[in-house]
Amino acid sequence: MNRILLVSDLDGTLLDTAQRISPENLEAIRRFREQGGIFTLATGRMEQSVIPFVQAMNLDVPVIVYNGARIYSPATGEVLYDRHLPLTQALWDQFLEQADDSIGIFLYRGGQVYTPYRNEIVEKHERKDRVPCHLLTDRTVFNDVTKVLLISDDLEKLKRYGQLVEDSGIANEMIYSEWNYLEVLPPDVSKGIALQELQRILNLEHAYTMAVGDNLNDLSMVRCANRGYAVENAHPDLKEAADELTVHHEQHAIAAIIQNYFHNKGANGHEYDLSGDGTDDGENGGQPD
Repeated sequence: MNRILLVSDLDGTLLDTAQRISPENLEAIRRFREQGGIFTLATGRMEQSVIPFVQAMNLDVPVIVYNGARIYSPATGEVLYDRHLPLTQALWDQFLEQADDSIGIFLYRGGQVYTPYRNEIVEKHERKDRVPCHLLTDRTVFNDVTKVLLISDDLEKLKRYGQLVEDSGIANEMIYSEWNYLEVLPPDVSKGIALQELQRILNLEHAYTMAVGDNLNDLSMVRCANRGYAVENAHPDLKEAADELTVHHEQHAIAAIIQNYFHNKGANGHEYDLSGDGTDDGENGGQPD
């Protein structure tokens, strides 16, 4: 089992709607790791937002963050893989000129998140990710940008911002990580590419990989894994791309995948009972302190 790598998305996959890891998921992950399996995360979130969940699971394996733009080691605090977005001043100025209270603009750089304007969308995102946004007082664009996140319930506005990016000619990848989250990532960045890089870092190029997610930013990861899973609440395109569907994220999807796969197929011909009552780990249900 030490050649089996299970990678999970966070929001809408491992976490419930209260932003918690259920005791059932915690227990299954603990038993999976006890038996030699390797578990980690691949998320659009930044390091600060992921660390509380890493601590709840006592993970020591590097995690994929920023939708694949960075691989971070929680054990050492090192950035093991890093890609940057060549954001131009002209494009940033266009973003600011069209900004209003219907959109939240987030710029990630150096492990911090910044916003040029505070509004209700920004404050809601701060509460969700539990990371404060620093207010940008200078209109000058930063270098070494990790990604730009645009949040709006006005999908036409998000499309207009996406068109600005396309028209700018900068090298990038754009992806919807939620129905109202448009992410502008560095070129050649995805969870799938980062998963392959993680395998190289861990010397697990020939490991059996399983990946599970719920949205379009998980497509590349689900496709490149040996076995890709989509949760019941996943985007239709992800369900179509997945090798297998599992239960809704509110029904402890990661526990279901671990239990079902290893109970039915086992490792080295053995069956493993990975069920548990969740009472001997993660008493707070995986909720960050």
